[in-house]
Amino acid sequence: MPVLYNAFFDERVERLFELAALVERIFSSAGLEYRVVGGLATYLYVEESEPDAGRLTKDVDIAVRRADLDKIARVAESFGLRYRNVAGVDMLVRPEQPSARRAIHLVFAGEKSARRIRSQFRNSELAGESESFA
Repeated sequence: MPVLYNAFFDERVERLFELAALVERIFSSAGLEYRVVGGLATYLYVEESEPDAGRLTKDVDIAVRRADLDKIARVAESFGLRYRNVAGVDMLVRPEQPSARRAIHLVFAGEKSARRIRSQFRNSELAGESESFA
């Protein structure tokens, strides 16, 4: 029986883990704390408990302290990344690949997430004024 191999999936996993390793190098060099959250954290948890159920993500979400943002931006620059804030989302991107889909997203510990804020407006009077809250 032939063994099937998904090179595309493996390549995507490799790129994702390279991005996660870059996060580790950036934060270790600066002596800053962070926690992996979001899709990558979920993927790692699910892979461990039920390997066939994991879904891959394209980005890395990390929880950080807002007070560390300036230092994060400076250190990330020395690793070839740029800090950007687009539509209220804080991220580190490669200048040659500025897409948010392959970025390092910064989630500030102790603050409400954009998703929770949107859900609060979903049933409010403001929800009718903007499709972005839907």
